[in-house]
Amino acid sequence: MTTASDRRAQFAFDAERHTYTDADGRVLPSITQMLETAGYIDDRWFTEESSERGTAVHDLCEDYDRGLGDVATCASRYRPWLLAYAAAMDLLRPQWDEIEAPAVHPTWRFGGRPDRVGRIFGACAILDIKTLDKGWRLDKATPLQTALQAVLVSGHHPLPAPAWKRYALYLRPNGKFRPYEHTNRSDLDRAYEIIRQCCA
Repeated sequence: MTTASDRRAQFAFDAERHTYTDADGRVLPSITQMLETAGYIDDRWFTEESSERGTAVHDLCEDYDRGLGDVATCASRYRPWLLAYAAAMDLLRPQWDEIEAPAVHPTWRFGGRPDRVGRIFGACAILDIKTLDKGWRLDKATPLQTALQAVLVSGHHPLPAPAWKRYALYLRPNGKFRPYEHTNRSDLDRAYEIIRQCCA
């Protein structure tokens, strides 16, 4: 017998379209769409090059974390960002439980795919990977993105959203990296405002 709870837990993720569809065929909002709707993301700043770079670097980093890629023999033009990521992993020494795992919140009914979920320095943490071409360009959306990811992850983990450490890891083509911890508790307040606006 399938319960209502079981049906709420069922969803299909279309990686190509980046859509989350529930068991009743309804397309659920994603974290990125919610941030766009709330006015925190302006897609005019996205370029074809930055999108291609982001996808390629995320793929390389995922292979690295899964033990499928060798930094020394990597021939990709995006190898410098991978070198930065590998150096960051040597520093942070994380233990990942989930890598690019799509999820849907059972109550709020929105979807997302946090880059990494696991432990950093022994604490439960979420990590979002950002690829830069130059400088250290921080944006107002990223702390809200990790806050929404914390809410999402808390939907299928026993730890509540405020207890998750939230990080953005910025990678540059010169092999440098910077991890930023998002510690502002008001991020979660705004995240819940966005959820109420987009998922009510």
